[in-house]
Parts: sequence; structure tokens; C-alpha cells
Amino acid sequence: MPNPPEGLRTCPTRADGESVLFAHRIGLATCQERQREHYHKCPTCVHANARGIPAATQEAVKTALTPARRVGVR
Repeated sequence: MPNPPEGLRTCPTRADGESVLFAHRIGLATCQERQREHYHKCPTCVHANARGIPAATQEAVKTALTPARRVGVR
């Protein structure tokens, strides 16, 4: 998705640079609201406030980007 107009963000904008299947243009207020409500895409987003805490962010991004493993499935 091209760069959004002034005052809008592309949600999510992945920190690892990968493209996303569905993205939306949202305002800063909506972005902050989604983070407060623990929106499922926020941990991997470059706009996540948690990025101010490097250790927590690195672990959150690593966990979020790691594919889930099915236990007991072969």
C-alpha cells in the first residue's frame, strides 16, 4: 500500500518490512485506541508504542512472527 496521506497511518505497518494481506488507513487516534484494546496486529506494527521498550518489543515481535505450532499434530 502506498504511503498514506498526511495524518493517516497504514495499519498494520509491519516492523520486519513484510507486506500484509489486509491493510487500512487509520488516524492516530484510532491507532492508539487499537493499541489500548490489544488489537491482534499491534505487536508486529512499527507504530506500536511498545517499541519504546526494546527488550519487550523484540520478544513480542519474535513471538508474533513465529508460526504457531500444533501440539500433537504430525
